[in-house]
Amino acid sequence: MQSQLKNLSLLKLEMQPSNIALLSIDVPDNAVNWLPEHFFRELNDVLEYLKTDLPSGLVITSAKKQCFIQGFDLDCFQNKTADELKQYSAFAQQVLTSLANLTIPTLSAINGNCFGVGLEIALACDYRFVSDKQSLNLALPQVLSGILPFAGGTQRLAQCIGLRNATPLLLSGRKISHNEALKLGLVDKIVPVPRLLALSYQWIKQRQNNVPPLKKNPLSLTIKKLENSHYLRHKYLERAETKIWLKEFGHYPAIKKIIDVLKETDFDIALQQEQNAFVELFQTEESQVLIKLKRTQRAMRLQYRHISNKVQDVKHVSILGSGYMGAGIAYLTANAQIPVRIKDIQPIEIQKALHTCYALMRDAVANKEMAYGEMIQRMNLISGGERLVSMQQTDFIMEAVYENLALKQQILQESERFYSEKAIFATNTSTCHIQDIASVARHPERVIGFHYLSPLTKRKIVEIIPHKTTSDQVIATAVHFAIQQGRIPMLVSDTEGFFVNRVLIPYLLEAIECVVDGEAIEFIDRSLQEFGFQIGPLSMIDDMGLDMIVKSNFAMVSELGERFRLPKNISLLVQNERKGRKNKRGFYLYDSNGERSQEDKSIYHVMEVIPRNDLESEEIVRRCLLRMINEACWCLQDNVISSTDEGDVASVFAMAFPEFRGGIYAYIDKIGAKEIVKQLRKHTELYGSRFEPCDWLLERA
Repeated sequence: MQSQLKNLSLLKLEMQPSNIALLSIDVPDNAVNWLPEHFFRELNDVLEYLKTDLPSGLVITSAKKQCFIQGFDLDCFQNKTADELKQYSAFAQQVLTSLANLTIPTLSAINGNCFGVGLEIALACDYRFVSDKQSLNLALPQVLSGILPFAGGTQRLAQCIGLRNATPLLLSGRKISHNEALKLGLVDKIVPVPRLLALSYQWIKQRQNNVPPLKKNPLSLTIKKLENSHYLRHKYLERAETKIWLKEFGHYPAIKKIIDVLKETDFDIALQQEQNAFVELFQTEESQVLIKLKRTQRAMRLQYRHISNKVQDVKHVSILGSGYMGAGIAYLTANAQIPVRIKDIQPIEIQKALHTCYALMRDAVANKEMAYGEMIQRMNLISGGERLVSMQQTDFIMEAVYENLALKQQILQESERFYSEKAIFATNTSTCHIQDIASVARHPERVIGFHYLSPLTKRKIVEIIPHKTTSDQVIATAVHFAIQQGRIPMLVSDTEGFFVNRVLIPYLLEAIECVVDGEAIEFIDRSLQEFGFQIGPLSMIDDMGLDMIVKSNFAMVSELGERFRLPKNISLLVQNERKGRKNKRGFYLYDSNGERSQEDKSIYHVMEVIPRNDLESEEIVRRCLLRMINEACWCLQDNVISSTDEGDVASVFAMAFPEFRGGIYAYIDKIGAKEIVKQLRKHTELYGSRFEPCDWLLERA
């Protein structure tokens, strides 16, 4: 059969017993299926062939063991004209319509992550079976790249699970588990991994014998019919648009376009609108910067792949220290399905750490990020105790005690005496130099720095800091471990503050300076959110803990200069125990569940300031942004990072910088060094030397 279908490089068609056709997707030289431009041409050839000699059924699956389809390679569209983009979208829609119109039962056997075009293909099939892999997720995440599904996905998702279920998934790009997908009706069955294909064939064979199809919920069918009412559809989508606009401030044009396409009830007209919207969105600046961010994320996860044959999965982790950060690292490690043991000299602290892990997992269950059974399984991977154990099993040691160089050095020496000399020692620090910690090691080449960011579950970046003699293999394993934990690894130099804190702290301190100058807390946060930040700077301080910023400040001022000096009234906040979410008192008040409730107006009295609100929103944004921009340029001057593209990703996923603006360095390029220097000099006259531009900016201006 393969010989009759020439030039198939991505697809393999085989006949199974009972005249069932199996179509396997396998992108060569790739660990996962990123579909290239010619995929739809090959799929069309296969479908045309099947029409000439119809089998009794068709099963589509992936030849990759860990993935169904990861997505579509958007780079192939970069040099296409608007007409070419529209033609491609129309052709992709036509191919999937041909798949949907086959007169035989069709089934997608989904054996791993199913994203983007992959889910559009699955939606064009009659049925969808998924394996019971815990890590399997499904999503239409195109909105995160500033576009929308271009092969009919907007319409088929709404047809499959109803408008009310489809809209939030399309507008957020959120990944859902196989369990949630089953509840929504997006998939028809969850089956054991080894039996996925066998049960798929069995189902097709039953359909040959006129066995009734899987039962659909009559209530959901009624709701879908009501949603096709022009009036009700428009009312619901208008409310959704208002809600999204208030949250996103109209910064994401893809959201508006998706809603407009969903308003159309005629399937063929909606497909044409989808084509037009895809072309228009792909050519926007927002889409181009978002696509570049996604491309850089993938590249960061592929670092050191050239020596991946020397890197193995981390099999057992020992965490030394049971504070909030140690507990958070244990949680991430258990989520990666790696056994982890927390060691601390205080039994009560270990109990707190285990409770923190449980609370984080319980929240994940409540947010539908994992099933209850998965939570129990992952909690069973976490243990704790007062003694060093697991001598032979541990291959990765994570030190997570408080910021004290002598203590970290002591723990490193104890670990080298107890654990295998092949084990990697990673130190989680935000203020100590890795070179100083490693200076007492017998095997300094096996020591590396990790900097997880707080709140750990929300900030995806982890900074990985090798020192001068850290081996390449250790660096590669550290990068791989971060990926196992679901983090985005970023290599940075062993300098004070590393990258994220060094750029972020001046921005946060300037927000406090605005409070000192009489600006209202909520107004400051709102101003930066309207610019596009996911969270306001004062809210972010509450999440991090003001005490942590103050503790690290002395070293930053000592090494980086007076521009890191704390605002004059900040000591009053520290004395007043304003630790934010940790003790439910910061710039905002927090309820018993730790949820932010309202601005704490008593803070003005504590800081001895009177809110006057003299500044416009744009002036507050400019002050805070200029501090961040200037320090980002300092980091380039001091060679803290090697890639501005990676700096853009870190600014978005660690500093909440507006994603649609492409990141901090993309924004710097857009504004231009000349204008930035002009504004910095103006602000130096107004507010002092902390705004003086760095040499790197001056040279480019």
